[in-house]
Amino acid sequence: MKRPLITGCLFGAAALFMAATSYSQVVKRVDIADGVQKSLANLAKQTRSGLVVTKVFQRHDLKLTDGEVEWQIDVDPESLVPGRNTIAVNVLVDGDSKKKIQVSAIIKRMLEVPVIKRSLKRGSLVNAKDIKWKRLEVTRTIDGLLVDEQDVIGMVTQRSVKAGMPLRMKWFAEPLAIDRGERVKVKFVKGGLVINTTAVAMSKGRVGDTIQLRNPKSHIRYEAKVSAPGQALIHAW
Repeated sequence: MKRPLITGCLFGAAALFMAATSYSQVVKRVDIADGVQKSLANLAKQTRSGLVVTKVFQRHDLKLTDGEVEWQIDVDPESLVPGRNTIAVNVLVDGDSKKKIQVSAIIKRMLEVPVIKRSLKRGSLVNAKDIKWKRLEVTRTIDGLLVDEQDVIGMVTQRSVKAGMPLRMKWFAEPLAIDRGERVKVKFVKGGLVINTTAVAMSKGRVGDTIQLRNPKSHIRYEAKVSAPGQALIHAW
């Protein structure tokens, strides 16, 4: 009589085990990493800062109830930085929160930036044909990094610039509008009175600079603001 009772207990335990596990799923750590990486990549795009998720690490598999699994990234997009990041993830099954986990993510910053096609010497004028676009990894903050080719076209190099290098604004300057010793057209304006004359530049300058000029007849020196190549302006209020 005891034998059937033991057998019945065994079958009952097996049935309970099957019932408990028939509605569960095991999500492998590789699949977790893949799913989180896709969700994190979509979040990184929102920052518009060139962040790219290259790798996600998860140590353990997850046991979850049956259903569609989603990975909800619980982090401020603006806090993402190049390098290793610890990311909090809310695991949803059929829209309901089931677990909270943390993963490690390797993030890089990739930017499309203008670079010089060929090396330029100091004092070279940059033309549109000198520029090409290059995708590069930015591992640190570069002060004054140029991201718009229009900011450099028509500028003059302040130093030698190697081909393919990320460009910095301080390497370039407006071309000289007036050189030392050059004859300059000067416009003197006071109210409705306008006088045009010529002078000799005693210093060089770019548009917007104030330079010294010399009257070629009286040799009197005075200052004027460079208004255009070969031209200067004096406003008297």
